[in-house]
Amino acid sequence: MEARLVGRTALITGAGSGIGAACAVRLAAEGAKVVVADINGKDAEAVAVRITKAGGDAIPMVTDVTQYAQVQAAVDETVRAWGRLDILHANAGITPCLLPVGECPEESWQHVLDVNLTGVFRCVKAALPVMRKQKKGVILATASMAGIVSSPSGIEYNVSKTGVIMLMRHVAHVYGPDGIRSIAICPGWVDTPFLEPLWDAFGGPGRNILRQSSPLGRFATAEDVASSVAFLASDEASFISGTAFMIDGATSAGSPIKRGMVARGYMAVRSTVRRLQGKPPAKLEP
Repeated sequence: MEARLVGRTALITGAGSGIGAACAVRLAAEGAKVVVADINGKDAEAVAVRITKAGGDAIPMVTDVTQYAQVQAAVDETVRAWGRLDILHANAGITPCLLPVGECPEESWQHVLDVNLTGVFRCVKAALPVMRKQKKGVILATASMAGIVSSPSGIEYNVSKTGVIMLMRHVAHVYGPDGIRSIAICPGWVDTPFLEPLWDAFGGPGRNILRQSSPLGRFATAEDVASSVAFLASDEASFISGTAFMIDGATSAGSPIKRGMVARGYMAVRSTVRRLQGKPPAKLEP
């Protein structure tokens, strides 16, 4: 494996599992010193141990991105330990309630946006003074294909990820003269524990429908995303900034799935939610 990040430091939120953990391991393997930040301290510790056992440098930190003081503490710890902050990957996120806007509870809307969008804002706000002083830095934020393509449920997730894309464009536009690049990472369907609530709702047939939504015929892995993140964090991507970087296996380019299959998959989700609410199953009108 290439060592494109030797001498660099990275702070990754939501790094205790899934995409964040894979990115922490990959960046460390390429030479970066990594602060593994996650709301779950045991998960953060496990990833940091995995990195150090492989010969890398890592520090675990408990970080709740809804609390600015904890985000600032993670940035401060990165600088205290290694003198600088070269790479910020604002990756922490949560799943939505899987309902359209007319049925989305306000509590879910507020909570998802607080973590997925305002959490990224807090990370950016804490990291910018350090990177501007250095006159160099890379800010990556995990958005989603869902920030570009609408879906029939989970509206608060879609809106939060669209906001992340615009935030990264803003940072690139305003702080590019300070040597700062920013990119929104836009994965499609990634086979990680993050999607378990969706699989619970869809069941086996729905999982197969979503797998087929990519012309490549499979889900992404967390390692697929991590390899792109390592590239974007490196000098090989020195002129990539202010963009939404798609990692979706061409799903958003035009799905081969028939609309009827998508509609039936959606109705399976609706029916499950309605059953849990004690309501009659949703019906698909002809």
